[in-house]
Amino acid sequence: MRIGRNVVVLLLALAASSVPHPASAHDLDEVVAESEDLREVQRFVALHQQLDSMLARYARLEAHAGRAWLTVVESERAVATAEGLVEAAELRLDERVRTAYQFGPGGTLEAMLEAASLAEAAMISEYAARTISLDGSVLRDAVVARAVFVAARARSEGMRSDLVQRIERLRGLLRTMERKVDRAAELAVAAHLEHELEQQRLAIAELAARQGSWDLGVIGYGEDQGHLLSLLGPTGGRTCETPDGLVETGKGFSGYASWYGWEFGGQPTATGAIFDPRLFTAANRWLPFGTFLRVRHGDRCAIVLVNDRGPYGRLERVIDLSMASAQYLGVGVSWVEAEILLVAPPA
Repeated sequence: MRIGRNVVVLLLALAASSVPHPASAHDLDEVVAESEDLREVQRFVALHQQLDSMLARYARLEAHAGRAWLTVVESERAVATAEGLVEAAELRLDERVRTAYQFGPGGTLEAMLEAASLAEAAMISEYAARTISLDGSVLRDAVVARAVFVAARARSEGMRSDLVQRIERLRGLLRTMERKVDRAAELAVAAHLEHELEQQRLAIAELAARQGSWDLGVIGYGEDQGHLLSLLGPTGGRTCETPDGLVETGKGFSGYASWYGWEFGGQPTATGAIFDPRLFTAANRWLPFGTFLRVRHGDRCAIVLVNDRGPYGRLERVIDLSMASAQYLGVGVSWVEAEILLVAPPA
């Protein structure tokens, strides 16, 4: 027999009632004993309740994973900063060693012999003493910078590993919900209750579609990036609007932008793609490859694809724009605001 909607609503309401009242389930047993259809409804309601609980749990886990994803991005930024400090400290040490080697005791003696006065000779002697001796602070700075970099990288790798585990738990829970909703759908058809499952099915489908955005880098080395560049839309990135296929995160950063052009044209980027300065792409030290940015300078915006690493040498610079995007924005070395965009999940 066909079960009336009012009966289904009552059963769902009983199933959704608070945990301290389990007697309602025993009360239902007496009602459904006389009807096979009612027993199917009971099984449907039990699955419906389980799915509600699992959806709530998924929401909590997803919120934690979202915070972990942002933490990983920040840790990657810290690694990039630490790496830049290592390069700077080791460069200073290298210069000191090179100067000491080139100047050497012989160079000191020759310079002193050519001094025009005793005062000049004294100055040369003092300079040589400071230059030739390896200043302990320079060596210490290099060692400390390297240690900080190693620690930052280990911390980032740990956070990334934790995030991967969180994502795997989400995927496992999603697979379980998909199986349960399929079983609930079978029961719903038998009892003519398909409409009662519609919201849960839509919610689970949305979660499944969103899972693709958890990846920490959607570009493999050497992979074709045409499908990503096509997401820049018909303007090629010359817009302040969010192109179709991308979603806003509400997260961003600011700092100085620089640019690079034909001097690097034809060379491979960090993702293996050949750099073309005419495309709206960018280099960044910490964002996952495949991230998009809405870069704002003045009253103009450019949407760019992050597919390279840099800029290096100047830590206050947060992004290296391609020549075309920099020219469009009017950027030389300029302060910009950047908002993180991600590839939208499939419909």
